[in-house]
Amino acid sequence: MPAGGMMEMMGSTATPPLYPSLMAVPDMPAERRAEFERLAGERMVAGSALMSAAIERLAASTQRGDDAAMQEAAAQMREGQAQFESGLATRRALREGRAARDIALDWFRREMHLVPLTSDAPPHGFFGLSWFHYFTMFILSAFAVTMVGMNFRRMRRAEVLVARLAGGGDTAMRTVADAPMLQRSVVPSPMTELTAPAVAPSLQTPNVPPSKTNSWTGLLRVVRTFQETPAVKTFRLMDLQGGELPFRYLPGQFLTVTVAPNGAAVKRSYTIASAPTQREFCEITLKREDQGAVSRFLHDRVTEGDTLQVTAPSGKFTFTGVEATSVVLIAGGVGITPMMSAVRYLTARSWPGDIFLIYAVRDDAEVIFREELEYLRRRHANLRLTIVAEHLQSPGWPYVTGRITRELLGTVAELPARRVHLCGPPPMMDAVKALLLDLDVPASQIRTEVFVGNEQRQMSLSTLPAADTTVAVVTFANSHRTAMIPPTKTVLEAAEDVGVDIEYSCRIGTCGVCRTKLLSGTVTMEVEDGLEPGDKSNNVILACQARTTSDITVDA
Repeated sequence: MPAGGMMEMMGSTATPPLYPSLMAVPDMPAERRAEFERLAGERMVAGSALMSAAIERLAASTQRGDDAAMQEAAAQMREGQAQFESGLATRRALREGRAARDIALDWFRREMHLVPLTSDAPPHGFFGLSWFHYFTMFILSAFAVTMVGMNFRRMRRAEVLVARLAGGGDTAMRTVADAPMLQRSVVPSPMTELTAPAVAPSLQTPNVPPSKTNSWTGLLRVVRTFQETPAVKTFRLMDLQGGELPFRYLPGQFLTVTVAPNGAAVKRSYTIASAPTQREFCEITLKREDQGAVSRFLHDRVTEGDTLQVTAPSGKFTFTGVEATSVVLIAGGVGITPMMSAVRYLTARSWPGDIFLIYAVRDDAEVIFREELEYLRRRHANLRLTIVAEHLQSPGWPYVTGRITRELLGTVAELPARRVHLCGPPPMMDAVKALLLDLDVPASQIRTEVFVGNEQRQMSLSTLPAADTTVAVVTFANSHRTAMIPPTKTVLEAAEDVGVDIEYSCRIGTCGVCRTKLLSGTVTMEVEDGLEPGDKSNNVILACQARTTSDITVDA
């Protein structure tokens, strides 16, 4: 993404006028100090993004041998470094309780290369250089090592191609299988497909464990977008250098995207709809919600070539084929995405078990992945596809009309003995789960995942009975702040209201990033998947799920 595009994602194309504003504040109250601390944090985030974009730009221009572009990238890196360093210094000074004007004057003296008023300048290491300079030198060294590695890889691929052209036989073909960049240019003929299928390396090692939860955070490039339905779009993401993805995942897991549609960083989680057998890209498929700030931003403003900050993988709503000998996948709306990842994964590996996919939509124009599902059904006899449309917009509908009923579920042979995965809007999930239990499916065999956006979740909670209107007080012990918390709000949302930083990712109770210590009081949690063994006995809660009707204190 160009530097301007990256800054746009951070909310502005220019850094906030932080220091002049500080000069104008004679005696800063606590709330104003918190506001400037937030601005300093935004400056740090913007500086980091600018440096990341500069490193990417520097790598591309070095590969092209474009000296002018390299010089511009280096200047961009220095600008990002200056933004980050000034934001960090400001935040440290604010947290240490220093006067606003002293902070601004120290910044001015640093900019003019004068001696600061105070002695709390960033510490220096050997030879009089700051540790930030050492960090920059480390980044540049890593960049040099990366370029050497790329050249070595290019030479290796050339050797492989020469060996194959020279008729290296099986040995040469095995070497090609170890070079994914070269393999993409090899198109097998129909005869080759019949005699010796060209199997991707990832298909030969399907049981590679996924990365640890939230183990990788970085930038991925949007290389393709696909309009699945009028309101649903797929984004294909790849590594910036075009190699394998920097993380591994299981079918049904999700990634978290961080964007800044209104200047402040916001995170939303989306299921990875592609199969883990595809190692060079992953895809997320999401619906544009009118009230969804992030979904609207992605649909309306992110285009091919842009980069997104991603954290991955997370989630326990997975099925790989080892958990059971057959599976029933029931999806509603965009809840098809984790099911699609599982179907793609199982069929790619020629899994022999029965796969029953029941997919409910509001009308036939909203069927996501219809062509691919029908194609997979024709090729794989063990995949049974049923699509249920409540309303029809065109004639000739070959599937079921209406909603998922007890009778429809009863058509699945030996249903009580099969594992069931259920994902979709909460009302649909509640109704279908009740039907499954009525059909003697054990609750232990039913796996569910709520699939609504944060805005939708708040709307559904606003319909709680009017009698349940108790408003409690939550105290954030470490931040020395309090907030009113009605039954419709979570501890995480209350924290956001008063500027308390609780790290989060999925907001649906599965990733565990928002785990927080409950010091006093009691809470209820609708989803507890993100808790680790022993957490509940140690009063650890999920801030994104915790709700209360009495006063509580949390360690945040």
